Amino acid sequence: MLLIYTPINTKRLNYILKFFFGQLIGCDFKVTTVFSEYSDYSGPRINYSDKNSLGSIWISSSEIMFSDTIIQFELEIAESVWGKIIFPKSENKEIPFDVFAASFYLASRYEEYLPFSVDSHGRFSHESSIAFKAGFLQKPIINIWAEKFRKILFANYPELVFKKQNFNFISTIDIDNAFAYKEKGFIRTSGGYILSLLKGKTKDFKQRSNVLNGKIQDPYDTFDYIRVKHLPNKISLKIFILAGKYSKYDKNVKLSSPLFSKVIKELSGYSEIGIHPSYLSNFKETLTEEKKNLEKVIENKISISRQHFLMMKLPETYQKLIENEIKIDFSMGYSDVVGYRAGTCSPFYFFDIKKNQETELLIYPFAWMDRTLRQHLQLSPKEAIEFINKNIAEIKELNGTFVSLWHNESLGDIGYWKGWKAVFENMINNANKS
Repeated sequence: MLLIYTPINTKRLNYILKFFFGQLIGCDFKVTTVFSEYSDYSGPRINYSDKNSLGSIWISSSEIMFSDTIIQFELEIAESVWGKIIFPKSENKEIPFDVFAASFYLASRYEEYLPFSVDSHGRFSHESSIAFKAGFLQKPIINIWAEKFRKILFANYPELVFKKQNFNFISTIDIDNAFAYKEKGFIRTSGGYILSLLKGKTKDFKQRSNVLNGKIQDPYDTFDYIRVKHLPNKISLKIFILAGKYSKYDKNVKLSSPLFSKVIKELSGYSEIGIHPSYLSNFKETLTEEKKNLEKVIENKISISRQHFLMMKLPETYQKLIENEIKIDFSMGYSDVVGYRAGTCSPFYFFDIKKNQETELLIYPFAWMDRTLRQHLQLSPKEAIEFINKNIAEIKELNGTFVSLWHNESLGDIGYWKGWKAVFENMINNANKS
């Protein structure tokens, strides 16, 4: 067992040690504030303090880990043998930074409690993140640090036992708009026809008519395809359904639609259904009602979620999810760039900085979504396949969790998404391959 000495034990330190050693590195550890217990211990040891006079592996500590308040400060980025780092400690040559403070800062989203720049939807901008400024946003940097640290531990204490970690793959799909043309109601359908005429989109006009007349399938109706690709291969699948009322950014089919209700019930037979809290729910108290209405359709409790538009404000959004008995959230990522928002490709528990406590809300981060690659990076299907394969390989190497994020409409393989079904299938095959 690994013994970690620190002069002061705190909730912040316990939280990150549990994640860093217990989950990522996979070794048993114990924290002590009793110096005699540490000095008398003959097994693997770590000294986490500001003094390098105790022997063993030393990590020079930072004040942030011994505080229980939010402090605004200028965070330094430095070059080192570990690459770009934060919380640098020049006095320590082997481990030139406080890796615990750095990991805590990223995983807890400490910077999202401080003043930051927002995007057009009021969301935390990736350009505000220290990971972007340091140049490691596109890397699961905490996992990389943990692997480096594991090698140091093994070199110093070859007798230390490490539990085997495994790669995991979770396929997630958001249903923001179940159908392109069906179940829209008279007003929306009429408006769609009129817009097609005004904009000269005769192809769209004809396609709408053919779908509504039953001549061809609705292009967003990819639900049978989703079942065929996941069920036989026993792939973990989570489907998040937008159940809010119609608004500027919430345009799904109503849950009261018999056809949509039928689809949802069929999806719940082979996938876990999650709530996709509406854009509007960030400004009005509608989440409870949305969740309750969706639970009525599937006749089961809902415990997972992902924010529509990834609308999130910490800690309020997560506190609201907890109040509504959500146990797992999949919103931790960016829509416009590839990036590990919390610095990791592994699930972790939400630490509420304001309350200074770890919660039971489990966070599954993701690094990109279909629209990131197609719309923002403008990758071709071939380029997307190459990118995704590299991403999966990196996460497999780190024994992390690969969470993919697609939408039902991007699997239609027509129009804007022509050729992207092949991208999805390559991803499924690669990620599901042992």
